[in-house]
Amino acid sequence: MTSHDDELFHQVGLLLGPRHGWSLELSTTPGAPPSWCFESHGEVELSIRVDGGTISIFVPSQDQDIALEGVDELATWIDSNEARFLRR
Repeated sequence: MTSHDDELFHQVGLLLGPRHGWSLELSTTPGAPPSWCFESHGEVELSIRVDGGTISIFVPSQDQDIALEGVDELATWIDSNEARFLRR
């Protein structure tokens, strides 16, 4: 990651670190960046990475990537969508 990506990833960590269900996952692929993952009942529901100054949310159940420009946009998306990924 570049220094801009490092700073953006740090900001993402400040947002997600205190939230229930989120954890930092290191990549098993050499050179691949770490990601923040939201798990519900042992399943990864959301994965967030930073690359090229963009925050990328991956939704495995929908095989969908969502690109966001900054942490404020991420916070808004998480606040609006996180609850629908909780498994009952």
